[in-house]
Amino acid sequence: MRRIGHEIAPIGIQGRPHSSKTERAIKPYRLQLTTSLFGRSTVASVHLAVLLAFLLAQTFFSVFHGAPPGPVFLLAAFGIALRIFEMSYADRSLEHHPQRVHGIAAFSILWSLLLPFLLAMATQRSDTHYFGLLTLPVLETALYFSFSTTLLVASLASSIAGFWVIYAAHFKPPFRLGELLEATTLVLVLFVVGTLVWWLVARLSDREEELQHRLEDLESTRSRLIQEEKLAAVGRLASAVAHEIRNPVAIISSALEASCSSAARDRLELSNIARMEAKRLEQLTTDFLSYAQPGSAPFVELDAAALVGYIVAIVRPQAEQKSLTIDLESNGECRIFGNEGKLQQVLINLMRNAMEASPRGTRIGVEVGRFNAKKIRIALTNEGPAIPGHVVRHLFEPFFTAKEGGTGLGLAIARSIMEKHDGELILESNESNRIVFAAILPAIAAPPAARSKMDIQWQES
Repeated sequence: MRRIGHEIAPIGIQGRPHSSKTERAIKPYRLQLTTSLFGRSTVASVHLAVLLAFLLAQTFFSVFHGAPPGPVFLLAAFGIALRIFEMSYADRSLEHHPQRVHGIAAFSILWSLLLPFLLAMATQRSDTHYFGLLTLPVLETALYFSFSTTLLVASLASSIAGFWVIYAAHFKPPFRLGELLEATTLVLVLFVVGTLVWWLVARLSDREEELQHRLEDLESTRSRLIQEEKLAAVGRLASAVAHEIRNPVAIISSALEASCSSAARDRLELSNIARMEAKRLEQLTTDFLSYAQPGSAPFVELDAAALVGYIVAIVRPQAEQKSLTIDLESNGECRIFGNEGKLQQVLINLMRNAMEASPRGTRIGVEVGRFNAKKIRIALTNEGPAIPGHVVRHLFEPFFTAKEGGTGLGLAIARSIMEKHDGELILESNESNRIVFAAILPAIAAPPAARSKMDIQWQES
């Protein structure tokens, strides 16, 4: 980071070494805090408000002190114009050139030191109230610069106030000790206010830096935890893969060894076993690759109702073998954007799971319709027994299966495909005789001529 301002030894924060307490660096955290809480437009607004208040005060009390002379209004108008310009353009300029903040602040401080003296010269009063404006440059220095610079500006402001008391005695004698006492009180106020404000900003800066370090530590810890979780997930996945592969490999190995010392008839049976296990191993690796590398297939606009109707037509012969009835219900125009082959894979997997879980002679309901104005819902309902709670918790995890001979990748692959389509796959209901899996996908707005009344009602809702 670029270091801005005077390089002075910093006051340490808790848990960090301390050095000089009278001087400190203008650290990036201090600058960030100052610019976030006290932007140049905010500082300019304060200057403008105080200047207007002092001008109105003299105008209001003109009965006692006389009306402000013309030069006072000219100086005030010039000062107001400068502050309005700063309010309009300073923050916008600092967005592109943040390094200019100290230059702008230095110019503002010098002008704020000069303006009260010029106003006092214009009023030609030894007891002018405009020297109260000298608190503003001291406060501004405490916000943007080091403690030593704050003391220097407070000394300059005090010198201007003291010089005016001595100078005013020449054109409005005699010299009044009371006015010197007022100037001394103002000096005390300037040093106390400057020191207090600088200390408060320094404490805020320390807190900001400490918080920044803690956030960095938390982010580092979070990254480590995420990395450890990834490694643990890879370990669990590798263990599951090894477990699933080991069984068919062991069966194939045993079958080959046994076939070497068996009769021809037994050899044929053992070779069939080895072939079936090799096919299962091939299917396992294919499913795993589909889960690990879902790919980036092209997306096209699809009719969800037609897509589901096609899948129902494919699986209906298998459902009839189990005396299952499939009822398809489609509501309105349901256009989606996705890969037809991948979505067919999801729907076939859900349909087969529903058929396997349904008792003979029961009904499977398939519903396609609007989930809301922006999403399409495809729901499959079967009348089987409720899924046990310990199974539901791991339902979409890879290699977890409650079916004998299953790979445990079907629902995991289906959910992965749905996520690629910016959709979701959920177990919507898990009650006895009513198990509902729902696939929810983003909808595409149909052309006005193709919209049905139901579509319009959904969109209005």
